[in-house]
Amino acid sequence: MAIADHIDLRDLPESAQQEVYDFYLFVRQRVLAEQAVAAAGEGALLSEEALADDWDRPEEDEAWQAFQ
Repeated sequence: MAIADHIDLRDLPESAQQEVYDFYLFVRQRVLAEQAVAAAGEGALLSEEALADDWDRPEEDEAWQAFQ
């Protein structure tokens, strides 16, 4: 049951229809941005295990001693 199936915007003045459409675009952009951030974060988590082999070496610990 989609909300769009139950709303008839033709009853609204054209300026109100434009406002509803603008708000839809705003919400859509925000949702797409949130999805992109979530997908990027997931990729980072997936790569952490692969990179751990390099990170957990004694040579890495020695190289980072100067920064601690």
